[in-house]
Amino acid sequence: MSEATRMYPGIGRDERTSFAPYSAFDIPEDLRELHGRYDVASTAKRVRNFRYTHEWMTMMMGGWLATIPELPVKTGLGKIIWESAVAADELGKRLPELRAGRNVATASQPANQGYADLIQEIASPESPDRTIEKLTGLFDVLMPHLIDVYEVTMRETDQICDAPTIELLDDATRKLRRHVAWGKEVLDRLCDTDDERERRTNRRREISEMLQACGGVCGDA
Repeated sequence: MSEATRMYPGIGRDERTSFAPYSAFDIPEDLRELHGRYDVASTAKRVRNFRYTHEWMTMMMGGWLATIPELPVKTGLGKIIWESAVAADELGKRLPELRAGRNVATASQPANQGYADLIQEIASPESPDRTIEKLTGLFDVLMPHLIDVYEVTMRETDQICDAPTIELLDDATRKLRRHVAWGKEVLDRLCDTDDERERRTNRRREISEMLQACGGVCGDA
């Protein structure tokens, strides 16, 4: 056969190559659903509430470093402070994507005055002999509350349109779980007498009651 009449694979009647037809159904079905509990404005408000909390956690822990005498607590808080600051920054970056503007002054806000008062109370212990009170409000009450709210938000928001918020909260939740585990272990070691355990119990009750009264980080708990 001359070069001019050469038959290439797939051209000749006996050389046909069969291919399995492409079908969109070969792709795993996306079982996520559109339309969650929160619209864009509601999500933006929650992100502002979350960012407010992470900003204040960063500031209060940073302020405590100078008044905490226990060296292992100082060193352990360092990474937690950094991760809280990163979470606040990432939540702030999400707001323009939610059409919430780029104004830094409005990038975070408390759900209500009661929640702002709660944050100030958690931050209030200053003297070096109140490490138990410092850590209890944060690691026994506030952070576990954030984990609960973040999990509800991830579950109930729009799984497709709000996927970026879910990614941010998922990362924050995993880190918060590590922070809580560390804080509880430290508190268990610090509270090795009946008097110290009672201080922790009383502080936990006090902060929990304030948290319940104000409705939590988003004011709707």
